[in-house]
Amino acid sequence: MLQIDDKIISTALLTSHFCCDLDVCAGVCCVYGDSGAPLEKGEKKVLQQELPKFYDYLTPKGREAIANQGVAVYDGDGELVTPLVSDKAECAYSYFSEAGICLCAIEKAFFEHKTAYRKPISCHLYPIRVRQVGNNFALNYDRQSICSCARSKGKEDNIPVFRFLKEPIIRKFGEGFYEQLEVACKLI
Repeated sequence: MLQIDDKIISTALLTSHFCCDLDVCAGVCCVYGDSGAPLEKGEKKVLQQELPKFYDYLTPKGREAIANQGVAVYDGDGELVTPLVSDKAECAYSYFSEAGICLCAIEKAFFEHKTAYRKPISCHLYPIRVRQVGNNFALNYDRQSICSCARSKGKEDNIPVFRFLKEPIIRKFGEGFYEQLEVACKLI
C-alpha cells in the first residue's frame, strides 16, 4: 500500500497489468455479480435527469426494471447501486451489440453526444474499487476471474491497471493525482 494525500492505494494498481478485451469477455462484468454497480450519492439524481437521453438505447427488460425499481436501488448491504434486470445480474443500463457484447446504454448516448454523463464512475473505474474509509479513499484492485483475458492482454501490452484507467482516474481524482501515480510507479 502507498498513500498519496487522502488516498490509500493498493500497489497492485501499479504492478499488475490490465486491458479490457471485449472481443473475448463480451462485457461479462455488466452481467456478473449479485448486485448492481455501486453509485455515488449524486449519481442517482444524474441518472434521473439524464434517463431520457439514453432511454431509447435500453433493452425492453432494462426499461421495465427501471420503471419497477427506479434508476437506483439499495442492495442487500444497504449500498446504492444500479438496478438489475429481474433476478439476473444483468445491469438494467446494459444492452447487447450485434456481436453479442454487453455494453452500456448510458455510454452509447455519451459517445453520440446526447449526454455529458459517461456512466457511473464505479463502472468507468472498474476493476478499481473505491471505498471511503474515514476521511480517506481506499483504491483497490478487484481481481475477478471474469477478467483473466484483460490481465493477459494487459501483461502482453505491458499496461499497468492505473494506466489503462487513466481517464476515469482523472475524472474522479484529477490530473495531479494521476501524475503522482506515474511518479510512484517509477519508484516501485
